[in-house]
Amino acid sequence: MKLSTIALTLISTTLSAMAQQSTPRVLVYTATAGYRHDSIPTAIQVLGGVAGQYGVEFVFSEDKSQFTNETLSGFDGVMFISNSEEVLDATGQAALQTFFQSGGVYTGVHAASACLFQDNTYLQAVGAYFDYHPTLQTATFERLNNSFPATANVPDRWTFQEEVYNFRSDPRDQGAVVIMTVDESSYVNNATSTGNYPSQGTPHPIAWYIESPNSAQPLLPSAPKAGRSFYTSLGHTNETWQNTTFQGHVMEGLMWALGGASTKAYGVGLVGNGAASGGNATSSASAGSSASATGSSSASGTAGTSSSAAGTSAPASSNSASSAKGSGQMVSGKVAAIGVGMVGAVVFGMGMVL
Repeated sequence: MKLSTIALTLISTTLSAMAQQSTPRVLVYTATAGYRHDSIPTAIQVLGGVAGQYGVEFVFSEDKSQFTNETLSGFDGVMFISNSEEVLDATGQAALQTFFQSGGVYTGVHAASACLFQDNTYLQAVGAYFDYHPTLQTATFERLNNSFPATANVPDRWTFQEEVYNFRSDPRDQGAVVIMTVDESSYVNNATSTGNYPSQGTPHPIAWYIESPNSAQPLLPSAPKAGRSFYTSLGHTNETWQNTTFQGHVMEGLMWALGGASTKAYGVGLVGNGAASGGNATSSASAGSSASATGSSSASGTAGTSSSAAGTSAPASSNSASSAKGSGQMVSGKVAAIGVGMVGAVVFGMGMVL
C-alpha cells in the first residue's frame, strides 16, 4: 500500500472524527422474505467485532416494526444486508423515506439490492435493483478508484469466489459513481436476465457511492443535507465476510457515508444519536424479532429467536487489523456484542442483536 494512500485514509478518518460529536448509531437490517443467505450470521458477528475499531454502534434487527419515524429518528444510518423480497410494509417504507428526507444515511451490502422492488425511494437509495448472477465462481474484480475510502485498500485486481451481480438498470442514472467493476473475461456468465431491463451501463457496476441520493428529495425543513449512500454487491459467502480486506471495504464505505455529516452524531440534522460522545449508550430501539445465528440458503421469513452475534459461524480472521474484541452479553433477554478499540483515542462501539 502506498504511503500517500495511507495518509489520505488517516486524514479522512481524523477529519471525520473531529466533526463527530457522538457515536454514530446504525440499524443493521437483515430481514428476508425469500432467499436467505448463510452468511448473515457471520456478517452480524464480523460487524459486532469491528464496531469499536471504527467508533460506531450497530443495532441488529429483523423486525420491520422498527421502521417507524420515532425509532428511526434515533439512528444516523441504516445498513441493509442480504435482504430478499418485500421486507417492509407500506408503513415501514414511508418511515424509511422520511428518514432519508431527514438526512439519514444508507448503506447496502450484497442482496440489499434484491428487496423492496416496488419502492422507488429505496431504488434511489440503493442505486439499482439486482437482476441475476451466474453460478458462484472465482472472478476478478477491478478497482476503478484508488482514493475513495472503500476501495483505497483493496487490490487493483481482486480475485476470489463471489457472485457477480447484474442489475436491472444503470446506477449512474441515480447519480452513482461506480468504484469497482469486474473483468468480464475472468468468469463464465452462464445465466441470463430475468426480464427486458435497461442496460446496467459500462463498465459493469459492482460497487458505488451516491453523494446526494434522490431518495432524500424533497428534504424536510431543517434537514441540512441529504445523507450519503454506499452500496457493494460483494458479500455472498462466509469466507468473504471473514476476509479483512472485504471488512475494510464495507466499513470504510459506511464510514464515508456517515462522514457526510448530515445527522445528529455530527451535531446537525433531524435524525441520529445526539447523546454525548465517548459513552456506551444502549440504543432506544427495541426489536421483537431477531437475527438468527443459523441462516439457511433456502427461502424463509425473518428469524424469530435471539442469539449471540458470534452465533455458530467461524470467527473472523485472526489477521484482522482490528484491535476490537467482540463478546456476547445478555441484555434483558437479548444479546449484545460489544467491541472496544482504538481510533486515535479510545472509542466505544456496540453491536446489539435485538
